[in-house]
Amino acid sequence: MRSNLMKYSRVLLMLLLINSLLMGCSTTTVEHQGYIPSFKVIGDVEEVLMIRSKEGFSLKEIEIDGETRQVLTLKELLHKAKPMTENIEILLVGQDGLMAKIDGGRVETCYINLSEENAWEFINPNHPISSNIKKVKEVVVISKDEDWDYGFNVITGEENIMNITAGQMYTMPKTLYANFHGTSSLDKEGHVYETTIYTEEKVIRLRDLVDISEGQRLLAVGDVGQYKFINADGYLKMVDNRIDLYEKDGKSKITDARGIMIDPPQVSIMDTYYDASHFLTKDEKVLILFLDGFGYHQYVYAMEKGYAPFLKELELAQKATTVYQSVTNAGFAAMITGRPPYESGVYSRSQRDLKVPSIFAVAKDLDKKSVLIEGDIKILNTEIEPLLNRDENNNGITCDEVYATALSHMDNEYDFMFIHFHGIDDMGHSYGDMHEVTLEMIKETDAYVRELVERWSGKVVITSDHGMHTTPEAERGGNHGSFRHEDMIVPYIVTEGRGRS
Repeated sequence: MRSNLMKYSRVLLMLLLINSLLMGCSTTTVEHQGYIPSFKVIGDVEEVLMIRSKEGFSLKEIEIDGETRQVLTLKELLHKAKPMTENIEILLVGQDGLMAKIDGGRVETCYINLSEENAWEFINPNHPISSNIKKVKEVVVISKDEDWDYGFNVITGEENIMNITAGQMYTMPKTLYANFHGTSSLDKEGHVYETTIYTEEKVIRLRDLVDISEGQRLLAVGDVGQYKFINADGYLKMVDNRIDLYEKDGKSKITDARGIMIDPPQVSIMDTYYDASHFLTKDEKVLILFLDGFGYHQYVYAMEKGYAPFLKELELAQKATTVYQSVTNAGFAAMITGRPPYESGVYSRSQRDLKVPSIFAVAKDLDKKSVLIEGDIKILNTEIEPLLNRDENNNGITCDEVYATALSHMDNEYDFMFIHFHGIDDMGHSYGDMHEVTLEMIKETDAYVRELVERWSGKVVITSDHGMHTTPEAERGGNHGSFRHEDMIVPYIVTEGRGRS
């Protein structure tokens, strides 16, 4: 039996020796045995990534210091994060504050290794050695382009001043701000001990971003329809892939802020609700002419060039702000509820249900007869059903059908008529906001407006849900939905019907 034990012992030793030799010849090593720190991919990306391990990634084998390691590729990280634009730079940020910027178009040989000594570290054989940032904390994607459809915009009622993105903000000069969180106290043997808690934050003050004087009025908007007037003492803070706007107290904020408008007009399209309510309460009949996609800049140009002769006869329209997002659902909801999108519940093209009563409920409560005359689709769910109009003559628009329906209902003793013309918006999308075809559509709509105002006995409000801007040359036509003055400023006219039967 003793000889058998000796025999088994030799076999066991031999197996251990073979296993040791095999381990020594392995092409991979145990790179990090303890706590694995994480790093983020942030900035101008659709998806923020938190990298805690190599799981879920296609690893690539490369040689590091004579050993073969399995590493992450920067190219795959960017693919998963989905940069907002193709023209980007990448900022590699270490925990020690050291940063290296590389061209986002040349990342094929950029790798991230996980080691015991350096945690996550960049290995960039085709870049200078200074780009090999160790103990990586963040990978920041920075757009090199100006893109008014993305980021944080500073505008006025007449011009677009500045566009910055979350990634671009990362490298901008900042102010250290001690954000107060609260004070706690403890009574110990007759002595009160207090502790005040702050967090140190790096922010950009609005005053440092753009020239704003003490008394200037600012309108701030957010991605889900926040709409708030603030003063110039606020500041911006980058959070992953967005920019948040804080007021001076550090508590009131707009998450994912889309911009500020300096000295916005006093009038808003939300005044449609309040003006109509006021007139109906006074037993005056009200006609709302809703000219979809008609910006103030188009209004002025059309009058100057002879495309809006009737509108030119009327008193000059007031400039009015629409809401963000500057799209039909949100603008229409603001017009008929008098509430900004975050209160009405409609802030994009995806929502149709109102959270608050509309002007049609007001009319019903006042026992007023009302009608909503629409194009070929129902846009919002309101207290009344719209009269829809198909393009019966196949001319590509429904304005002529809407106009005919409106005329046929003028003599039906309605107290409140709401008429929605889509043609300017349709042509603006197809050809551009200032294209000849769009201008001719403005002229045609102007003629419809003239006839309806001539026939109406009562108050008339003429306005729009949003404006329109020209898209880049590579794209045909126009668009809207951004926080820019062309989209955000529309005409607002209150006049009297002329009562011609």
